[in-house]
Amino acid sequence: MKVVKFPLITITISFAIGIIAAYYLQWSFTTLLFSFLIILGVFGFQFWKSNKVLLQNVAFGITTYLLAFYLGMITFYVHSDVNSNIHYTKKSFEETNDVRALVTATLKPNEKYNKYFISLSHFNDSIASGKLLLFVPKTNRKTLHTGDEIWLNAAIYPVPKAFNPYQFDYSKYLEKQNVFHQIFTKENQIKFIQTHKTISYYIENLRSNLSQSFEIHHFEPKTKAIIDALILGQRSELDPETISNYSNAGVIHILAISGLHISIIYFFIIFLLKPLKRVRFGAEIQLLLVLFILWLFALLTGLPASVTRAVTLFSFISIGNYFNQSKAIYNAIAISAFLILLVKPNAIFDIGFQLSYAAVLSIVLFQPFYKKFYFSENKIAVYFTDIILVSLAAQIGVLPLSLYYFNQLPLLFLMANLVIIPLSSLVLIAGIVILPFNFILPTLATFLGKILEFSIQLMNDYIHWIAQFKSGIITNISFSSGLTFSMYLVIITIIYWIYHTKVKNIKYVLASILLFQLSYISVKWNENQGSELVIFNEKSTLIGMKNQNSVIAFTDVPENHNTTLNHYTRGTFSDSLRIFPMQNTISFQNKRILIIDSIGIYRTSIQPEIVVLTQNPKINLARLINEIQPKEIIADKSNYKNNIKIWEATCKKEKIPFHAIAEKGFYRLK
Repeated sequence: MKVVKFPLITITISFAIGIIAAYYLQWSFTTLLFSFLIILGVFGFQFWKSNKVLLQNVAFGITTYLLAFYLGMITFYVHSDVNSNIHYTKKSFEETNDVRALVTATLKPNEKYNKYFISLSHFNDSIASGKLLLFVPKTNRKTLHTGDEIWLNAAIYPVPKAFNPYQFDYSKYLEKQNVFHQIFTKENQIKFIQTHKTISYYIENLRSNLSQSFEIHHFEPKTKAIIDALILGQRSELDPETISNYSNAGVIHILAISGLHISIIYFFIIFLLKPLKRVRFGAEIQLLLVLFILWLFALLTGLPASVTRAVTLFSFISIGNYFNQSKAIYNAIAISAFLILLVKPNAIFDIGFQLSYAAVLSIVLFQPFYKKFYFSENKIAVYFTDIILVSLAAQIGVLPLSLYYFNQLPLLFLMANLVIIPLSSLVLIAGIVILPFNFILPTLATFLGKILEFSIQLMNDYIHWIAQFKSGIITNISFSSGLTFSMYLVIITIIYWIYHTKVKNIKYVLASILLFQLSYISVKWNENQGSELVIFNEKSTLIGMKNQNSVIAFTDVPENHNTTLNHYTRGTFSDSLRIFPMQNTISFQNKRILIIDSIGIYRTSIQPEIVVLTQNPKINLARLINEIQPKEIIADKSNYKNNIKIWEATCKKEKIPFHAIAEKGFYRLK
């Protein structure tokens, strides 16, 4: 019996489910190890009992999946930094802490700070491990680089959770990268110790030199940013307008090196190395060169998750082609995913990981039917037909995830891809060809750079034109995890029916569509049953009330809260939003809420249960409490920190619950 006969893709899925289960269950290592040993014993028994007839033994199949499941759980536990005995969270925190660490990654900066991931070696004079998010002012004298060892004394803060309901939770995103705290430093507060010349250090230097080599062309910042993104995988210099245009056109994936770019490079290399097959050991040399160039490119881009996935996948495809196993594409996909998750189990939570494998699987599953849509044998016609079909297949595969994560649906993605895929292919290949000439033949590089610059400007102008069609994208689509699962069930049953086109199989498609409809009705009904009041975590006062399927908002500056209100309306599956000026009193479920603003005037006869302090009212809070005797005091984010501290002390003295939104987050009343 050969275990490789067993479907690797289902084993990988079991392994991935084990990782997800470990994240949510948080079992102890003892429990995990005990359970794993039991399953391993059962697996060994079933292996012996199966008498080398794997596919005929259902029990062996089940135990194989369970073994993969528990391997996934153990892998996640081992790779979770917080499970280490020397993790910094297991040590006592001071008001300020001594931190000695190594810079491991440079992140995209914001307006005021450069951002880095640092890996701890010492925490308050004791050996420690763990990662932190470090903010360094842009005015700092020294810019940090990968490999720099630093020392600082600073306060450590938890990464704040989502400011408001249904917004992106940055803390959860970082948590899945084993980052739980952050440090904000002052100008020149960091002491540089030494530079560790690791592989990352040399790669960053090389990448920086390659990027600087394009300065001889004097490209515009937007053009240079596209080159850095497409060729070197660095998106930090992309401006918000460019990102917004590519996103609205449905081709944001062009700006992140992924399977599309790696496939272009892969086939370009195969084309260049094709003559090698005519010589002795040419196939072996070609395979080694392809693998070397692909992984060198991955290293130059800094091994981001999307590139690692794509290069791993194409590496196995190359190996499969060498052994004449080109049809084993599903095993190649499964093995590449398994190896990535084995090394970095948290990748399962990465949006890019989910989108890329969903797109690849969809393209591969629909690929056998492409030829039915070829209207001509002309190579150019076939090429553009393939672009349309591949784009459509990929869009089908990522549709549920796109609706769940991004809540939007681009309608003009086919029109965009028809032009952008050929242009981006030209830009990518031209950029790679020009790169060595920047060093050895600058004159030729400058001449070729004109073609590159024209191609990028044409690409940007076309995307800008597509993005102008406001009706070309549907935004603020309400979607849930349950709907995502049920929509994938619809897609899977449709694919099954396409492969088994029998009338009786259409019942599975109809059943899955019915299940999706019932899921939507259920989610919509559940969301519209309740009512709640939310005081949002905003710089200017914003209060929202949801009653069944409608939302009412109170604010004096509605233009400042469009994004927050859109998130909230979408997340609650509400059908309508009405905005009114802020009022002094609000009634919610027989509870009276008094809002006291900067004027500081209020009526004592109201007898509110809740008092909201906003815009720094000049009041004697102790007197207010004695006069109206509220049950809770809330201070929104529009107040000064000093005022909040005074009010908090007063409430503590008067034994009244106090909620500071700037510290505790938004306030919700149901």
